[in-house]
Amino acid sequence: MKISFLVPDIYCPVLGPVTVLARTLQRHYPVQVAGPDFGHGVCPMYRGAFDYTVVPTPRLYRLPDCLWESRRLGAALTGDVIVAVKAFADTVPVALREKRRRGAKVVVYLDEWDGALFHQMPRASRWKSVLRNLHHPLEEPWNPLVEKLIPKADLVISTSTWLQNKFGGRIVHMGVDTDFFKPSSPERTAALKKECGLEGLRCIVFGGVVRPHKGIEIILDALVRLGRADTRFVIVGPVNEHVEKLRSEPSYRPYLATLGPQPAARMPEFLSLADLIVLPLKDTPLARSQMPCKIFEAMAMARPVIGTAISDLPLVLEGCGKVVPPDDAAALAETMRQALDHPAEAEAMGRAAREKCIRLYSRGATERELVSIMRGFEQEATERTEG
Repeated sequence: MKISFLVPDIYCPVLGPVTVLARTLQRHYPVQVAGPDFGHGVCPMYRGAFDYTVVPTPRLYRLPDCLWESRRLGAALTGDVIVAVKAFADTVPVALREKRRRGAKVVVYLDEWDGALFHQMPRASRWKSVLRNLHHPLEEPWNPLVEKLIPKADLVISTSTWLQNKFGGRIVHMGVDTDFFKPSSPERTAALKKECGLEGLRCIVFGGVVRPHKGIEIILDALVRLGRADTRFVIVGPVNEHVEKLRSEPSYRPYLATLGPQPAARMPEFLSLADLIVLPLKDTPLARSQMPCKIFEAMAMARPVIGTAISDLPLVLEGCGKVVPPDDAAALAETMRQALDHPAEAEAMGRAAREKCIRLYSRGATERELVSIMRGFEQEATERTEG
């Protein structure tokens, strides 16, 4: 049995986690990762990471061209099981057409509610968007129509309870490589702190791309409340417009350090700088639907973690982390103070987090879930053949 992953755009960063899933299954099955190319090629971060099937579809984004270009995309899928990644017009409908045409099994993989931003728009703005994008089936107004097709799939894989409640199916978390994400030696961490100009400081580290729904500014609000001159909030990631906005706030400047994007191979080293990791998701429809992989990386690093009571963070951090209400700088400041002032308790919390991560949220745990799903399809095919 062969498995095909279909991503909505071969240039899109979602290619990264899909490549991880594909490599996980590749130990057991032949695997294809395919996607449309709108002229940019494979996402630069993952070029060479897999033997991708790139399908040139320069006019897939508009009607009526998408009708025949989507057929070309479907014809390139060679798997007996097609995993349609995200509920986009060039994933779920394409996979379902192959189900009708040749009997392929279809799994819809959802890592967030792709229709969240459209549903958050005021009614008038939604109608304007619909009229503006009638001929552009890959734009947000088409997402609700695609979502109506999801029940026709053979299975839905969701990454959060919120998504499962909305779309059904089975929860499979994006497991983390706990052999890669593991604590660095104290000597190596001390040397990196010195190199980064953080020697003698306590660090709260965020590794990744700062986006509004991630609530990063509340960490700085909490630090301003605490007034701790010995603590820095360290962003390891691109200095985008959101980071620039944080930098421009005078009250944040004494507590903010930015290290810029770093090679993925060195991310465990930079996470080891953290005395504490905080994931303060805001209470938005998009955030409620997500389960950030960063939580599992932090746990694997044996770092004490504080999260907000959004999505499955309370469930994941139960017994090994702290949870505060979203958008509550006072509660976050007090919880941060407790962790920073009681390092022994914080270290014990971090050890418990790593143990739980290895047991429930590791790459091995994800592999067992995915293989179980695929073996179910194999068994079904065998019974159908014998019958």
